[in-house]
Amino acid sequence: MSSSWVLSVGELMVRQPITVSPETSACAAIRLMAEHRVGAVLVTEGERLLGIFTERDVLRYLAEFADRQWLDRPVRELMTCDPWTIAPRASWEQARSLMETVHVRHVPVVEEGRLVGLVTARDLLNSYMEYLNRQVELRTEELRQTNRRLEERDQEMRLHMAVAGRIQSRLLPESPPEFPDLRFATYYAPVDPLGGDYYNFAVVEERDVGVLIADATGHSIPAALVAIMAHTAFLSSMRHANRPAALLTQMNRYLHGLTDEHFVTAFYAVLNRPTGQLAYANAGHPSPWLFRQQHGAIVRLEGRGLMLGVTAEAIYQESATVLEPGDRLVLVTDGVIEARNAQGEFFGEARVQEVLMRTGRSSVQNIVATLADALQAYRGSLPPSDDVTIVAAGWR
Repeated sequence: MSSSWVLSVGELMVRQPITVSPETSACAAIRLMAEHRVGAVLVTEGERLLGIFTERDVLRYLAEFADRQWLDRPVRELMTCDPWTIAPRASWEQARSLMETVHVRHVPVVEEGRLVGLVTARDLLNSYMEYLNRQVELRTEELRQTNRRLEERDQEMRLHMAVAGRIQSRLLPESPPEFPDLRFATYYAPVDPLGGDYYNFAVVEERDVGVLIADATGHSIPAALVAIMAHTAFLSSMRHANRPAALLTQMNRYLHGLTDEHFVTAFYAVLNRPTGQLAYANAGHPSPWLFRQQHGAIVRLEGRGLMLGVTAEAIYQESATVLEPGDRLVLVTDGVIEARNAQGEFFGEARVQEVLMRTGRSSVQNIVATLADALQAYRGSLPPSDDVTIVAAGWR
């Protein structure tokens, strides 16, 4: 059925209404209305409509006459003559408007002078209720289909994200380089399948060993795309692998204009194994911690520099220090420092330093694992809100 808003009276009407002749008594007409449970009978002569006798007429005569003699009178004397009529091609809205205007509940349907049906207020109400029910069914089905498509799209997106995440993870080193006098350990936990953190290593003729840690601003797909660009920028800058400031400068020039409003923080350090000298440069990244085992103290490798990609003219400062046997270097992304507990408090730099003070004399693997466990315990049941990367290096 089409919407009742556009239904015609011909679709709604009772096609065989109860009719009586003009000579039928009022009592017989009332009996017919009761038997058929209708509120009106139509008075006809052949196919010609003469009038209508309704329950309202009955109530009026009951109120006007004390006796019941009027019940024996013919309906032609009691009916409403020349009632309002409507054509079968008229619309639902026209029928409703007519009933409301002339204050009737039954309207005979006449076509070319012939009675063809009767439309009632109940018919209109029922059709309207059918319309509402149908609309609810249609909207419910539409919502169900939309929700199904969204769920399918969500599953498809999750699958694509997972696949893309696995591809992105292949950009990271399968394992860090190992030397008799230099050990590395790493921890990488993106908050989404695609992450914005990145780390990598560079080895120059077994003599110089570099380590990069980087963090693209934002989360998920945009940050991951920028991190992939950072990977490409790092590989294209390998000729500067033993010069941290030069390497960051080259990466910055590569990324400038490619990352839109997303930028990259980065820290790069290179260790000269024969001398133990560690040169480093910083591009807006959290300063690493250096645990001096001989003194049982921690120093921060401070450095200044704009994030990569902000401006092509950025200048990066290079600093250096000499590592001593047993020293431990810890690099993290801001997902470690800015992790929150249930009270909304940051994990903070002080807690990183506390973990390093307790574990600094142990292996780099233990340092990384202990810091990751401490971070998880601090968050409790809260999910991580940012990617987390930890890289630790141990000298001799």
